[in-house]
Formats: sequence, C-alpha cells, structure tokens
Amino acid sequence: MTAPKKTIDVLGQRVGTVYAKALYDAAQGEAAAVIQEFQSLVGDVLDAFPDFEKLLASPMIPADQKRDIVQRTLGGQISPLLLNFLRVVAKNERLGNLRAILGCLIDLHNQRSGRVRVDVTTATTLADSTAAALKDRIRSLLGREPELVVRTDPRLIGGLQLRVGDTVYDGSVLTNLQQLRSRLRQRNVEEIETNRQRFQFTPSKL
Repeated sequence: MTAPKKTIDVLGQRVGTVYAKALYDAAQGEAAAVIQEFQSLVGDVLDAFPDFEKLLASPMIPADQKRDIVQRTLGGQISPLLLNFLRVVAKNERLGNLRAILGCLIDLHNQRSGRVRVDVTTATTLADSTAAALKDRIRSLLGREPELVVRTDPRLIGGLQLRVGDTVYDGSVLTNLQQLRSRLRQRNVEEIETNRQRFQFTPSKL
C-alpha cells in the first residue's frame, strides 16, 4: 500500500493515528479493501472536487450538517463500514484530517504486514527497472517489503534521496555539491585568516 505524500503536521498526525487505528481494528482483516476504498474516496472525490473537501473541513459548518452531507453524497456509494466511520469523523469535527487518517492507516497496515514505507526523491522519473532494483536492495538491507513513494525534484541534479521513517539516506549530487561548497567556503575562510595573521605586524616605537 502506498501512502499519499504528507506534510509535517503534528496535530494532524496524532488525529490520523487515533482514527486510523480505530478503522483498522473495525475492518477485522479487511484492511486492504478498506484502504483501497478510502484511496478511491480521496482520489475520485477530494482530489477531483477540492471545494467539496474545503466544505467538509470548514469550521463554519456545524458537525450535524456535515454528517448529513456525508450521508447524502456518499450513502450507497461506499461501504457501510466506511460511511459510518466518516459519520463519526464528521461528528467529531475531524473531516479536515481525512488525508492524514488515510496516510496513517496505510502506514499502520504496512507495519502490521511486514512492509515499510520508503520515500524516494529523484532528479528525473525513476525507471521501472531502477525502481525494482532499488526495492530489491532495500529489501535485502531492511529485511522488510518496501513500499516506494516516488517523487521528482529537478533541483537534485542527479542521484536520489531515501527516507525511511525519520532517517534520510542522501546520495544526491546536489547534496554532494552543497557539502563541497561548504568545505571550500570553510577552506577559503581559513586561508584568509592564515594570510591575515601572516601579514599582520605591530609597528615599532619611534
């Protein structure tokens, strides 16, 4: 399972973790199907209709109205389990955290399934063969099945960055250049200081 890209949101992550665990436990072994349905909800509804997502997250709309909106728009379109879950989320004014909940749900499922999320950032699009080789390498190193979440960043120039949990493995050309630039700058400062001391003198008394 591949989680959506996440930004750092401490409160959102806490909320997401609590609700994700509740939904995972309620799924009773059908977590994969629930996750797939949840992903479709985010991709086919929230991504396609951003104004609807803003409506659900708006603090100006009472919780009971949001619950009714969820029932009217999604009733009969999604499973009773996910619909009831969303109604509870609406009641507790947490519909603005749906993406965080989904991300935490996927992470929880990966963890309990012996999988691990690996965020990969490359300068150019990662070829399928390269991605497969990378997964094999990570699998051999971590002993777990990696789930790659890939994005591109042309600023890297070349190479790639890997993030596993809170650990970042950086082999990008940009980082190497920045480190080299930093070392050169430090060397220049040291040389200037050395030359300054070399040519410094104290005038003798006349």
